[in-house]
Amino acid sequence: YVVLVGAEPAVYVERGGRGLTLLVDLDDPRLRPALTALAEFVTGGRGRKLSLERIDGEPVVGSPVEEMLVELGFRSGPRKLTLSA
Repeated sequence: YVVLVGAEPAVYVERGGRGLTLLVDLDDPRLRPALTALAEFVTGGRGRKLSLERIDGEPVVGSPVEEMLVELGFRSGPRKLTLSA
């Protein structure tokens, strides 16, 4: 999946939902709306469960985006963040 904000791609969800690639900078104002839309897609039952292990190839736990994902409803685990409907 690719999450768009307006007509611009902001986040790419890797096949299997184990990783994200950010297509915008961490300080880009489009990042939060993109991650919010992704969380709503999953919790609304339209998408599969996400078990994120990586962001931009690095571990999601301890990443600069971890706190934002937890605020959006992801549950923290030892090596991943999960979100389901």
